[in-house]
Amino acid sequence: MLIIDGHLDMAFNALFNRRDLTQPVDILRGREDLLVPRSAHPFNSPGTVTVSLPEMRRGHVGIMLSTIMSRIGVPGPRAHNAVRTQAAAYARGQSHLAYYRALERVGEITCITTIDELDACVTAWQDPTPKTPIGLILTMESADSILGPDCVQEWWDVGLRSVCLTHFGANTYGHGTGSVGGLYSLAYPLMDAFQDVGIAIDLSHAADLTFWQILDYWDGPVHASHCTCRALVPGQRHLSDDMITAITERGGVIGMAFAEAWLNPQWNWDDPKTHTATATRSMKAVAEHVDHICQLTGNCDHVAFGTDLDGGFGREIAPTDCNSIADLQKFLDILKQQGYTSEDITKIAHENLLRF
Repeated sequence: MLIIDGHLDMAFNALFNRRDLTQPVDILRGREDLLVPRSAHPFNSPGTVTVSLPEMRRGHVGIMLSTIMSRIGVPGPRAHNAVRTQAAAYARGQSHLAYYRALERVGEITCITTIDELDACVTAWQDPTPKTPIGLILTMESADSILGPDCVQEWWDVGLRSVCLTHFGANTYGHGTGSVGGLYSLAYPLMDAFQDVGIAIDLSHAADLTFWQILDYWDGPVHASHCTCRALVPGQRHLSDDMITAITERGGVIGMAFAEAWLNPQWNWDDPKTHTATATRSMKAVAEHVDHICQLTGNCDHVAFGTDLDGGFGREIAPTDCNSIADLQKFLDILKQQGYTSEDITKIAHENLLRF
């Protein structure tokens, strides 16, 4: 079955972790650069690779929302993609865009910017070949690469369709994960420009106040590309039930992240002493979050994949039974075993994100 992954950091994974994502995962694991520093903390190390384009094809992950990812930030242990100026963030963002264009040039991916292109990609993945390009919908994690409202049209023209205003800490436009505060004044004209062109807002990395300030001001489309439920796992990074309800009442979709930090009730994002270097939870833990959202909303219309695999961590803290991104097909089997209908599973695999 076709799977859409609603959040991958492919350009970051290729450029920052120096990986040739056109190669099979086994080859990448055999050639990992031993000069890359590795430490006990899972977010200070790229970890063992789980994502490549051949592996996505093997798992029928035929469409992805993948990021431009660069942010303003103070150097520190969580600053793997941080730069000091917006000009540098813009430049790094352009390098990510250039990587995707290079992949498209050789037929590895196809960039999706219109509904017709999306429909064509879905049709191609109904009967794919080993060379069928993977569809890419361009997103952005932290809006620091957007120099201001007058830069929005430029990014829209190259395919950008969804943006997280913030990421970790305090960024150009407001407060994100691990910080306390809301939007800065610069965020409001930026959102106006998003509205003008049709860009959606991703609420995944919004600090609590930022989250509610966005929803108070913004009446355009919203989603949470890679999140889980705060009712099951503590910490500001996750969505409270009120947040889940607010997103789904607006027709938004919540993508399930596949990592220990989102799945282990003992892991609190706000308390580093609770963080571990290896995973303890299987993909059944992801299904617990799916269940919570479906019970809360009364349907299966607002859940999707948003794995974040190889987005700053590796197999070490991915679910214990997830060796690579191809194993997402096994997650669909888990849902079936837990009583989800074929219709519900199809929604979660791709239909909910296609509708969005």
